[in-house]
Amino acid sequence: MRQIYIQITVLMLVCLLFSLNETEVKSLAAEDSGAHNWQEYSTHVETVDVGTHEYTFWRNFIEHTGTCNISYKLKSVVYYCDVHDHTDAKIFHEETIHSEEHK
Repeated sequence: MRQIYIQITVLMLVCLLFSLNETEVKSLAAEDSGAHNWQEYSTHVETVDVGTHEYTFWRNFIEHTGTCNISYKLKSVVYYCDVHDHTDAKIFHEETIHSEEHK
């Protein structure tokens, strides 16, 4: 008898999960009707320090070591859709900057 209750409970949970997924898909499909009108809303450029690394070089026949600071120049762009009142953001890696000239 206990196994029957467990099986019925599991079956009810599975049915509930499937009905929730169908409702969510229907609401997303209704929301996405129509094309987006994405427009660039704002841009921001920032330099972020990401770490250091050691390098070696020779001067006057003596080997020296140096520390190079590495940073990334990142550009973030925010887009806005006035049709659906949505926003979207994308981040682009512009360049990698080394503090020292080395090879």
